[in-house]
This record gives sequence, C-alpha cells and structure tokens, in this order.
Amino acid sequence: MCDFDTIGFLSPDLNRLEDDIKTAYPDQYKWVMKVNTFCQQLQYELEFRKENADQVVGATLFARAVATYQAFILLAMRGMHHQANILLRCLLECVFPLVAISKNPDYSKKLYYADQHDYLRSRKQLKRFLNRHSPDHQDLEVIVNQINEVKDNISKEECKKLTTRQIAQDANLEDWYDMVYSELSKPVHASVRSLEESLVFDDEKNINSLKNHPKVDDHGVLFLTSLSIMFYAIQAISAILNADTSALLHFN
Repeated sequence: MCDFDTIGFLSPDLNRLEDDIKTAYPDQYKWVMKVNTFCQQLQYELEFRKENADQVVGATLFARAVATYQAFILLAMRGMHHQANILLRCLLECVFPLVAISKNPDYSKKLYYADQHDYLRSRKQLKRFLNRHSPDHQDLEVIVNQINEVKDNISKEECKKLTTRQIAQDANLEDWYDMVYSELSKPVHASVRSLEESLVFDDEKNINSLKNHPKVDDHGVLFLTSLSIMFYAIQAISAILNADTSALLHFN
C-alpha cells in the first residue's frame, strides 16, 4: 500500500491532486505551464557574448530561475504549500540580481566582488571545522593561504558586501523584498508563527494534533506570484540581451 498515511507526499495517490488543481485554477495553471514552456525554449535560444560579464551572468541567472520555477511547479502540484513557498523565495534570489543587472550596467562586477566575501566566510568556516576536528589536517595550510589571498583581493578591489535587500533595491524591487520575500522567508527559517500552521487547535485554542497534509486552497495566489516573478525575469533577460520576447503573448 502506498497511500499518503504510509509514505506521505511521495504517495502516487497525490497524482490525482494535480487534476483537482487544474480544475480549481484552470486559467492560472494554463499560464503557469505556458510561461514554463516559453522560458524552457527561450533559455536555449539566448545569444550572449562570452566577454560580456553582464550577459553571461544574466543568461545563467535566467537558466537558474527557469529550473527553480519548474521545481516550484512540481511541489505546488503535490500540495506541498510551505515547500513551494520556499522555492518562490529561491526564485526571487535569482530574479533580484537578474533585474538589477538589466537596470545597472556592469552590475555583474558588483555581484562578483560581493561573492568574495561569501567565499571568504566559507573558507573561514572550513578552517574552524578542521581546527576543531582535525587540527593537523594537510589542507589547513592551503585554506589559510586561500583566506589570505581573498582578503588581499577584497582590500585591493574594495569589494563591498551586498545583501539581498540591497540587490532588490538596485533592481527597484524593494516592495517585493519587504512584502513578498520577507513573508516567504518564514517557512525557510521555520519561524514559530509558520510552525503554528502545522498544528490543529480546538475551539479553546488547545493543541489537538499535528497537521502535515497537502494544501491547495490558495494555489491561485501561489501561481500568480510565480508568474509575476517570471515576467520580471523575462523582461530583464530581454533588456540585457536585447532579445525579443514579445512572442510570449502569442505563445501556445
């Protein structure tokens, strides 16, 4: 037996849920799939100059956004509400810098410089781990040299850190950061308020049981949010590569 009570969201029983979602949200579902097919084809038709950092980073960000969008669809169609929200947040983390590049020439350089700080942090974390568990590890010296090298690069290039909010601001999408990204962050960090949604309360607010089942009652909002984000992505890659994406309006 492979019902939901036995193996949860992996149950083939949930395949029937997809038909219910298509019936409940026909227009939204149609556009979600239409945009997916359009973007899947578009990513392989993009022409970019390898020596142009904005174009290279923009194209790769768009491809990452397409894959993340598809992962969102897979989870949404199985009623995995919180997990689908988490992937919408990941989608925004692709689209914020993509849109920022489209509005700010050479913005990919700022992203590269900011990435030096992330790399430095990861090297320091690895160094601390090895110092705790294997202080004589042969790679420690290599890691220390990497840390010093990155520090030199940061000081020479005056590399500045970039937060997600700053990138959203540079993309003129600060409202999306404040109202959407921040809300989508709650299930990522397992906030207490988001965890309350996994509990069943009686009329007197006493906890009765746990709740961990498919949720589809607000898929209309999920789908429309994902579409809005992908429209930003399409508009941005069109501006970066001077690509004609007007065919989406007539795409079947």
